[in-house]
Amino acid sequence: MLKRERERSVRRKRNRQRSTDGSVSVFLIIALAAVFMFVAVFIDYSRIAAMKVQSERLTRAAVRSVMSAYDPQLQKEYGLYALGDSSGDLIMGNVLNETLNPGNRSDAFSLMALELDSSGLELQRELGTYDIFNRQIIEDMKYKAPIDFTLELVNKFKPMSQGMKEASNTVDVLKKLRKLYDKREDALDEMLAKQRKAGANAMKLSKLVMDPPGQSIPDTSLGGSVYSAADLASQYEDYKVKEQEDADRPPKEKQYTLLLMAYRSAMSSMGSQISREVSQLQRENQKLLADAHKLWGEARDLNEEMKQVIKDSENRSSNVGYDQVTNDVTPGSTNSSAVEAEMIESIRKQADKLIHDDGFLNGFRQEIENQERRFQQVIQAVSSLQSSWGGEGMKGPILEASRSLQGFISSYGVSGSGNIIDRQQAALEQFRTSDKERKAMEKQAKQKLKEATKVIESLNGLNGNHQAIMDEFRELQQYYDDSLQFNAEADSMNKGRPMDDDPYDAGKNAMDNMDGMFGFMGNVLGGVRDELFQNEYAVHYFQHFDIGNLSGIVGGSQSGGDMIEEFAIGNQEVEYILYGFHNPAGNIAAAYGEIFASRLAIRTMEGFIVNSKLGNPLAILAAAILYGIEKAIEDMIRLCQKGSVQLSKYVPVELTYRDHLRIFMFIHSNNEKKMSRMLALIRLNTGINPAERFTYASGEVSTAMRLWFLPGVTKAIGVVFGNDGDEVQGNRYLVKRQADFSY
Repeated sequence: MLKRERERSVRRKRNRQRSTDGSVSVFLIIALAAVFMFVAVFIDYSRIAAMKVQSERLTRAAVRSVMSAYDPQLQKEYGLYALGDSSGDLIMGNVLNETLNPGNRSDAFSLMALELDSSGLELQRELGTYDIFNRQIIEDMKYKAPIDFTLELVNKFKPMSQGMKEASNTVDVLKKLRKLYDKREDALDEMLAKQRKAGANAMKLSKLVMDPPGQSIPDTSLGGSVYSAADLASQYEDYKVKEQEDADRPPKEKQYTLLLMAYRSAMSSMGSQISREVSQLQRENQKLLADAHKLWGEARDLNEEMKQVIKDSENRSSNVGYDQVTNDVTPGSTNSSAVEAEMIESIRKQADKLIHDDGFLNGFRQEIENQERRFQQVIQAVSSLQSSWGGEGMKGPILEASRSLQGFISSYGVSGSGNIIDRQQAALEQFRTSDKERKAMEKQAKQKLKEATKVIESLNGLNGNHQAIMDEFRELQQYYDDSLQFNAEADSMNKGRPMDDDPYDAGKNAMDNMDGMFGFMGNVLGGVRDELFQNEYAVHYFQHFDIGNLSGIVGGSQSGGDMIEEFAIGNQEVEYILYGFHNPAGNIAAAYGEIFASRLAIRTMEGFIVNSKLGNPLAILAAAILYGIEKAIEDMIRLCQKGSVQLSKYVPVELTYRDHLRIFMFIHSNNEKKMSRMLALIRLNTGINPAERFTYASGEVSTAMRLWFLPGVTKAIGVVFGNDGDEVQGNRYLVKRQADFSY
C-alpha cells in the first residue's frame, strides 16, 4: 500500500516536472523567436542603412562623372566650364552599370546586392545665359581682376586724380561761362548797335531841318536852292517883300508870281517831308530803343546765370569719384599731387573776372533811358518847328531843332569825342582785352582738331572693301543677335559718336569721359563689382588690335586699303566687345577717337598749368585746349609707333594701348551687350554655341536590394524604414536618391 502510494507520488512529480520542462521549452522557443526576429530586422535595417549611404554616393558619383565631361576647348581658351557634346545619359548609365556589376567571381559574397531600378538625368542652366556666364567670369577673375586693376591702372592714375578733378571742373565751368559770356557780350554789342542806329537815324531829319548845321540863318534872295527848312527860313524875308510888291501891282503887272508859287510849293513839300520823317523816326527809334532795353535785360540775365554757374561749380557730383581714388589706400601707389590741383583751382577762382559789376551794367540801362529822354526832347523841338512853320518866327525853332538833333546825333549817331556809345563800347573792349587772342587760339585749335579727324575718316573708308572679312562680321552679328534673343534682350548698341568739330565740345566730352572713368574707379575701390570682372575677363581672354598697324596711316605714309587684312575680327575682339560695330573699321576708329579724347583731357589739364599766367580765364581755357589738342596729336603718333605713351608730364608712367581699352570698358558700361558680344565671339572662334551647352546637371537614381527576411515580420512589429520616400515592393527595398552638380 505504501509502495503504491510512493509510486503514485513519483509519477505525479514526474508529470509536474515534464509540465514544467514543457513550459520552459515553450518560453525559450518564444524568446528565441523574438530575439531572432529582432536580429533579423536589425540585419536588414543595417543593410538598408548601408544601402542608403551607398546609393547617395553612387548617385553623386554618377552625376559627377557626367559633369567631368566638360568641353576642354572652352576651358583652355576661355576658362569656362560647360558640358561637352558627349551624351550625359550614356555616361551616367555606364558609371552605374559598371559600379553595380558584381563581377564573375563564384565565391563572392555581397552583403548588399544592389540592383539598378531606374535612372534619369536633367541638364539645365545654359552657359549662354547672362547669369551663368557672369558667374563663371566672376569665379575665374575674382582674384586676378581686383589686383591687376589696382596695380596696373588705379596706381597709375591716382597721382593725377586731384589735378584731373580740378581740370574737369574748370573746363566744365569755363565752357559754360564762355558760352554765356559770348552771348552776354553779343547782347551788349547788339544793344549798343541799336542805340547807335537810333542816333544815326536822326541824321536825315537833321538835314531836312538845317544842312549844314550852323549858329545862325542869314537872309538870302528868293529863288535859291531849297534843301532844308533853314533854306526856306533864309528866303522868307525876301519872300514877304516880293509878295507885298506883287500885291501892290495890277494882276497883269505882277513880276514874282512864279517865284512866290515855287517858294510856297517848296514850303509845303518841306513841311510834308519833315512830318513824314518825324513819324518814321519815332516808329523806328521807339522800336530800336525798346529792343535795346530787351537786349540789356538779356545781358543782365546772362550775367546772373554766370554767377550761378560759378556758385554751382563747387558742388559737382562727379568730384566724388576723384576724391575716392585719392583717399583710398592702395599698395605701391603715390599720393595725388596737390600743386597742380591748386594751380588749376586758382584759375577757376578767377572766373569772377568774367562777371560784370551790377553798377557797370546799370550804367548801360540808364544811358538807354537818357537816350529815350533826349530823343523826346528832339521830337518836342521839331514839333515846335512844325508849329511855327511858314510864319515870321521860323528861324528860332529851326536853330533849336537843329541843335537838339545835332546833340542827339553826336552823342549816339556818329563817332567822336562826345559819342556816348563810343565810350561805352570802349569800356566793353577794355573788359575784353583777351578776346581777340582767345578767338585766334580757338581758330587754331579748330584747324588742329580737323587734322586729328583725318585718321578716323581714313579708317572709316575701309568698311566694305573686303568681302571675306565682311562675311565674317555678318556671321558674328547673327551670333550676337541670337545671344540677345536667347536672353530676351533688345539691341540698344551704342552707335558711337564722331569726334566733335568744336574744340570746346571735344574738351568737355573728354573731361566727361574722365569723370566716368574716375567715378568707376572710385566705385570699384568702394566695393568690387561684376562689371570689373567682365571688363578684365574681356581683356585677358580676347585679342586686341595691334595699334602699331596704324603708324603708317597716322604718319600719312600708308593708306588703310594696304592693310585691310589686319582688320579681321580675330585681330580686334576687345574693340568689338567694347563698341559692337559689325564692320572692319568701326571699332578701331571708335577706339582711336576715344584714345585721342582721353589724351586731350590729360593734356588739357597740363595746358592749364602751362598757360596759367595768361590772366583771363577764358584765354587760359582756349590756350589749354589748344595745347591739349597739339599734344594729343603727338601722343597718338607716339602710341602708334611705340605701343605706349607717357600718362602725363607730371606722372611719368607708361600707358599702353591695352590699358586705354581697359579704361574705356569702365566708361561704356553696357554689360549685357558686352556679354552677348563675348558669347558671339566664343561661338565664332570655337564653333560651340554657349546657348546649347549646359552647366548644371540633376540626376536621380533608383536602386533596389532584396531583403533577407520577410517584410511582413518587420511590419508585424511595427518597424518603419525611414520617411524619405523609400518603399518596399515585395521582398525588395527601393531607394531613390537625387544629386545635383554645377560648374
